[in-house]
Amino acid sequence: MIPGERVNLRAIERRDTPIIHRWFNDPAVMRGWGWSAVARSLERVAGEVEAWLALEATLGRPAALVAETLDGDAIGLVLLQIDRPEASAVDLSLLVGDLSDWGKGLGGDLLQTTLDACFAAWGIHRVGVRVEEENARALALYRRAGFQEEGRLRQAAFHDGRHADILLLSLLAAEWAALDETPGARQS
Repeated sequence: MIPGERVNLRAIERRDTPIIHRWFNDPAVMRGWGWSAVARSLERVAGEVEAWLALEATLGRPAALVAETLDGDAIGLVLLQIDRPEASAVDLSLLVGDLSDWGKGLGGDLLQTTLDACFAAWGIHRVGVRVEEENARALALYRRAGFQEEGRLRQAAFHDGRHADILLLSLLAAEWAALDETPGARQS
């Protein structure tokens, strides 16, 4: 268990498959996550969970985490995909699974808790994210946490019949550590 102020993170378990399946098949949630893919079967989601568990065994740290409220209710998913193992770099993806939980500040604590684990516990050097240019909520969240824009994938997303850019942002361990020295800098 990785404790946060408003959410706790725990390694994914097979029993999480049904709720992840529900989240992955909610069009509004998936749109907020930057996906417009077709619905996923329960078997496909179970296969993804198995792959995350296998990767966890290889890495010695979770590849996927479930975010829970302090009462133990699952509210989201964190994916940490290896970008460049030799550079200790990961690509981060956060999902808050129920629209009723959006706008309550849970995403900010989810991000802060994840970054604390990445940089302080697992020795990650760089955390990158990909965010659709039109996703103002996600961009604001990552920028408040100190992420810097480093590039763009032109017209790499497709929603509602049109293409959109995806922005690439990252945060380095040294930048995260420097935020400790700036009063109030880590408020999300």
